[in-house]
Amino acid sequence: LKLAVVMWLLTYVGAVFNGITVLILADILLFSVPLIYEKNKTQIDRYIDIARTQFNTTVAKLQEKLPGSMKRCKAE
Repeated sequence: LKLAVVMWLLTYVGAVFNGITVLILADILLFSVPLIYEKNKTQIDRYIDIARTQFNTTVAKLQEKLPGSMKRCKAE
């Protein structure tokens, strides 16, 4: 399922960009993202924590509402 979603998204990316453009953008991001993260580490980490808690609460709500979904518990 994940592969199907990725392939579907890549069809839209492929319609807009060609392969060399995607490689150039990936190269730029590869070298710029770590620098931006190091400069703004505390702010980025705070927003990541907020997004993570939002995601976890949303997933928990969905698991409660979906029939037949098993609640996951950590193995001890």
